[in-house]
Amino acid sequence: MGHSPAVSHSPTTQSRMATLIEGFWRDLRFTLRSLRRKPGFTVVVVLSLALGIGANTSIFSVVDATLLRPLPVPNPNGIIVIDVAASRLTQFGNSSYLDLMDFRSRSRAFETLAISQNISAGMSTGQGEPQVIYGLLVSGSFFSTMQIHPALGRDFRSDEDEVPGKYPVAIISNALWGRAFANDISVIGKQVKLNGKSFTIIGVAPKSFTGANLFFRPDIYVPTMMTNGLTTDGNEMLTHRSWRGFEMMGRLKPGVTVAQAQAEMDGILRDLEKTYPDTNKDTAAFVRKEMDRRFIGGFLFPAILMGLVVLVLLIACANVAGLLMARATSRMREISTQLAVGASRGMLIRQLLTESAVLAFLGGACGVLLGFVSIRGFAASLPYSQASGGPEFHLDLRVLVFAMLVSTLAVFLCGLAPAFSTVKEAMLKVTSNVRTGTSESRAYGAVARRILIVGQIALSTVLLIGGGLFLKAFTRAQKVDLGFNPDHVLLVTVDPTLRGYSTDKSLQFQQQLLQQTAGLPGIKSASIASSVPFLSGASWDIAIDDYTAPGGEKFVDTTTNQVAPGYFKTMQIPLLRGREFTDHDNKNSALVAIVNETLARRYIVNDGDLEKAIGHKIALRDHDSIPIVGVVKDSNYGNIGAPVSPVFYMSYAQMGRPSATLHVRTEGNPGAMTAQIRARLRSLDPDIAPISVLPLMTAVSSQGLFLPRISAILGGAFGLVALSLAVVGLYGVVSFLVGRRTQEIGVRIALGAQRGRILRMILKNGITLAVTGLLVGAAGAFLLTPLMGSLLLGVDPRDPEVFIGIAAALIAATLGASWIPARRATRVDPMVALRYE
Repeated sequence: MGHSPAVSHSPTTQSRMATLIEGFWRDLRFTLRSLRRKPGFTVVVVLSLALGIGANTSIFSVVDATLLRPLPVPNPNGIIVIDVAASRLTQFGNSSYLDLMDFRSRSRAFETLAISQNISAGMSTGQGEPQVIYGLLVSGSFFSTMQIHPALGRDFRSDEDEVPGKYPVAIISNALWGRAFANDISVIGKQVKLNGKSFTIIGVAPKSFTGANLFFRPDIYVPTMMTNGLTTDGNEMLTHRSWRGFEMMGRLKPGVTVAQAQAEMDGILRDLEKTYPDTNKDTAAFVRKEMDRRFIGGFLFPAILMGLVVLVLLIACANVAGLLMARATSRMREISTQLAVGASRGMLIRQLLTESAVLAFLGGACGVLLGFVSIRGFAASLPYSQASGGPEFHLDLRVLVFAMLVSTLAVFLCGLAPAFSTVKEAMLKVTSNVRTGTSESRAYGAVARRILIVGQIALSTVLLIGGGLFLKAFTRAQKVDLGFNPDHVLLVTVDPTLRGYSTDKSLQFQQQLLQQTAGLPGIKSASIASSVPFLSGASWDIAIDDYTAPGGEKFVDTTTNQVAPGYFKTMQIPLLRGREFTDHDNKNSALVAIVNETLARRYIVNDGDLEKAIGHKIALRDHDSIPIVGVVKDSNYGNIGAPVSPVFYMSYAQMGRPSATLHVRTEGNPGAMTAQIRARLRSLDPDIAPISVLPLMTAVSSQGLFLPRISAILGGAFGLVALSLAVVGLYGVVSFLVGRRTQEIGVRIALGAQRGRILRMILKNGITLAVTGLLVGAAGAFLLTPLMGSLLLGVDPRDPEVFIGIAAALIAATLGASWIPARRATRVDPMVALRYE
């Protein structure tokens, strides 16, 4: 064909744009008409993309809500977290109020510093029933450090953070304002009672500010000077350096780097250790950006989840690319004709990419809807928690932008290769003047389709092996020895301070409740503990006689629990040496401790006789040495599959907290005892209601098995989706090959070929692709699965049973996908086949 003569001037930018837009609308209308004529093809492609995009959208929402989302404050990247740890052996730790005072007076790197501590309180507004709310005890500089201004009212004044108990004021959250005060703008100046004490509301936080922690949304903010009556230790926490229960945050001065602030803080801690050796021995400060701190130890699982869903997206796009290639091949005569009459290569590629873009848009829209449903389901499956809060999962702008980017990526992943391959094949037809079905025209598309299906099966193999490993880890987690027996144990958490009880009266109330409950029919044993495995916990710094860490540190941050007599019997934790706590271990007697086997062996006896640990002494900061009177078997305190941590127990009567949990072992169903225990609680004080009542097994299942369970569910679901897409893709490829070889098959049958031989010939094509993909995927899984070893709870990441089982399942599935078109090929009528084109 000849070329049009050149024009004397170049078209304007406006005319080129108009031509481009006109061409796009023409391609769009053509695409919509074409897709309407092929509804089955359209549905399969859209569903494939929806699965890939929806999986990516939902998992990104989870990762964003728990790891990537910035704090809801101005300039969130400027928030610095200061951890004061027991020693350099620990990367995390809280601060004391006196730490804040020391750092403020000595540091020149920070523009502002603030502390906060979680609290719970019984709130009464004078109308309706009292309610338990959760909030923060904060320094007066908290909101200014966050750069947050109240939506109503004012911030804390500096003098309200100076004198203990003088200014009972509070700032409430926007959520509590709506929930308890119906968004009444006259709420400023109103009085509320917290644990029986009156507080004046001076401000309402803006709706956008939900706290300085993605996992906790406070209802109320109260100055640290009002700690008395809201915390167990009261004003003592303001005067004891060793009381480290506050989280510390700050902002650096302009021009100061994190490294400079870290160096300064190291020097301050060395000076404080010399000045206050009893409370600051070995302490270390870690200065980090808030966002950077999140990634320490918590990035592996989200990274693996994102890796899995990316594989799902790649499989979906490969599947769609194969379908688009098959569809384009059926349109080869039409495309060749367009080329022959003068259509340019770019015009045809644009037309095919427009089709891909429309399909990706429809798939993205359905994927966002699927992601929304998945997000709601994931939020509903979160573990049990007493406090309000937890990460917020929703389709915000960040998630929608991510979904749009994934949809755009899908256009290129599934559209470019089919578009270029199809146009290239069509150009070959035009230039060589050959008929559809010759070897020259088949070469380009056939190889590409085989590569795509091999890639799908390989990626599906990786996903299925990962899901199989997670499933085996979950099965193992359900059978792991926790060190205690959670069956037939009911947990009743009570905090009398929420109704204005003092610490001493609260402890007496807990003891009375224990006595009232222990004698009920159907109860084998009962006890009280400050912490519950998998639900709550605490750690204190202790020094062990004759132990020094390799770095010279004496103090180690160690898990602790304060328990009443009968605790180990109730939990069925065996006593290995020494004795349990008795009623004589009270405030009038010397402190004593019981340790678990790991603590005794790691710090005291090593491989020796545990009896040698009895009488050995440990020391808390600011306390005299405490003798060990017993050693108990190890038990899990909240991390199934991880090595057991050292634990030491103190007597509840000596070191207990007002908020405690009654542990009741029952003869039958623990839930059946709830009514009787509530009745005994009302008989002691009708105004005190339990914060929570639930079986210990529920806590173990909800919290302890949450990560193994969600890993198994997501890994298995992604694997099955990938397998389904790969099987559909293989079925499509084999069906396409059968269609392309219809004449050949008809000739073979006409010449006397046995139908069994035809069947084997077709099956060989499918099985060859499947085995190739399986080998490639198994090799990839062999290299990649060790990366997830820490999440598998001791399961070998190269477990042969999983690899062999997945291989067998894949072969069976792909054999079935190949059998149907192969069987159809054996029924070809030779006369019909010879007329086929």
